[in-house]
Amino acid sequence: MSASLSGLVSGIDVQSLISNLSAAYQQPITLLQNQEQSYQTSLSAWGTLQSSLSSLQSALGALQNLGASNNRSVNLSNPAVATASVTNGAQLGSYSLSNIVLAQSQSVYSPSFASASNTAVGTGTLQIQIGSGAVSNIVINNGNDTLNGIASAINQANLGLSAAVINDGSGYRLTLTGTETGANNAFTVAVSGASGSLAELSYSSGVSGGMTLSQAAQNASLSINGLAVTSSSNTVSGAIPGVTLNLQTSGSTTLQVAASNSAFVSAVQSFTSAFNKTMATINQLTSYNAQTGSGGPLLGSAAVQGLRTQLLNLISGPGLGVSSGSAYNSLGAVGLGLTSSGTVTLNTGTLSTALNSDYQTVLGLFSQTGSTSSSNVQFISASGSVQAGTYPIQVSQLATQATVTASSPVPSGGIAQSESLTIGSGSSSVVVSLASGSSLSQIVNTINATLQQSGMTGLTALSNNGYLELQSSAYGSGQSFTVVSNVAAGASGTGIGTSTLSASGTDVVGTVNGQAASGNGQQLTVTGPGAALGLQLQISGTQTGNLGTVVVSQGLYQQMNGLLSQALNSQNGFVAAAQNGLNGTISGLNAQITTLQQSASNQTALLTQQFAAMQSQLSQLQSIGQYINAFYSNGSSSSSNGSGG
Repeated sequence: MSASLSGLVSGIDVQSLISNLSAAYQQPITLLQNQEQSYQTSLSAWGTLQSSLSSLQSALGALQNLGASNNRSVNLSNPAVATASVTNGAQLGSYSLSNIVLAQSQSVYSPSFASASNTAVGTGTLQIQIGSGAVSNIVINNGNDTLNGIASAINQANLGLSAAVINDGSGYRLTLTGTETGANNAFTVAVSGASGSLAELSYSSGVSGGMTLSQAAQNASLSINGLAVTSSSNTVSGAIPGVTLNLQTSGSTTLQVAASNSAFVSAVQSFTSAFNKTMATINQLTSYNAQTGSGGPLLGSAAVQGLRTQLLNLISGPGLGVSSGSAYNSLGAVGLGLTSSGTVTLNTGTLSTALNSDYQTVLGLFSQTGSTSSSNVQFISASGSVQAGTYPIQVSQLATQATVTASSPVPSGGIAQSESLTIGSGSSSVVVSLASGSSLSQIVNTINATLQQSGMTGLTALSNNGYLELQSSAYGSGQSFTVVSNVAAGASGTGIGTSTLSASGTDVVGTVNGQAASGNGQQLTVTGPGAALGLQLQISGTQTGNLGTVVVSQGLYQQMNGLLSQALNSQNGFVAAAQNGLNGTISGLNAQITTLQQSASNQTALLTQQFAAMQSQLSQLQSIGQYINAFYSNGSSSSSNGSGG
């Protein structure tokens, strides 16, 4: 009897069987991976939208500060004579500038000396006075009594003079030149206790001997439309409101102040370009192709569609806070239009015409602005929380400057004796020395010059009906100073007296829209809850009580920026919410895929192990079978041989 087991293994392809089983395990993993890819596409689309909205919000920033852009240009027919700059809102017009004379500083020179460094000029004290300012003493001794030494001593004193030594071929001369132009900056040099030739360095206008005048201090002068104007420097400000002139040389020219809307129009053009890019992105992400039956990754998102609608409504709707009776009460009225695809067109000609016609109203369409009914109230700024509307203003206390007025008038013939005033502000103090016989105008000039030289520029002396008065330049409770004299009041002096006088300013007090407000000098800021929270006004004048109203317009910047900020809010914006949801879903899918992949790997390994064991057993059976076959084969052969014998 014959038996064979080789057929037990010859028909089995173990590797193919394991591969097929592994493929079966992979099917649910592939399904999940396809789902994840779909979610990744959506997540990428939300990222694209987020980036586009952020770019639009950045471009909106150009609209925020449109009110600060200069809407004026200035041109001069002869720019060699003068140059000019102009500020926003300057009065349009043409101005004739003629009879221009430049301001100049005083300059004097000394007699000739043989050497700048080896010739001793002499010793003593140089007493230098610039304008009506305090007298400064420069001590000249054996250590600095050469021309070079004297020049160095004067320069180190920082008086407002520039000293130099020049060799004109006949010898060395000391020159003194004022650093500031203008008649009020003329200077004198007196000499006391002089030895040698030091007295030759004195100078006083109209007095012979001493140094020689080479150039007199003088003011700039010119005629503007036939009216005489003077300035202590060659920079003339305030003569033409909003225009600063820089005189270059004598002569005449014509100055033209014209409207210039280029910066405004450019900012709106930049915005429309950014808006159109964002709308193109939204359209692409939410598109639908009827022929292919496919759509963009964000097709069907109510949040995205809602945002698109709101953005378009801001372009097509009326301006908030802008008078409905105005010819320019919408963006459409100033040149912005919408196409059927949701993009914006801009007619720059229409926009420029509107700006020339009613700049303030057009500004209100794009940026938050305010206008007041009283000339004593000025709109300063408004925070993003301020809503468009009309708000009443009530003021119960005006801001004041810190002011001290002398108790008695200055005698018409001047003060009877020399007097010193000590003025304190903060941690600084200044001593002002007044000469006997000084008139009120001389006292005022001396105080102001001394304060200027000492750097205490926040105070000013002035004449008030014959009385000396000191006053802070700014308003508010933050302004304070003291003043005291060494001469009793009523002793034919300044009237300040020997008792220290103190002064402090006060802040404005009032409400806006019935809401509480905080005063800081003349600035009133709404701090109480309500629609006007964050509104800032400047209150001036002398009137209290009802100061009219302020109208706040909420321009395109505030409205669109608020809408985009809400959408892009990282905590509760719908873009972040969608991204967070997708990231959570993708994380969940990745966890499932990892689990299934591990399970498939384990199953494949187990099958491989089991098939290997089976192969081993089959191999053993095959060996046994071969042995049995061989055994029976040998037995049969032996039987045959035995029968034959």
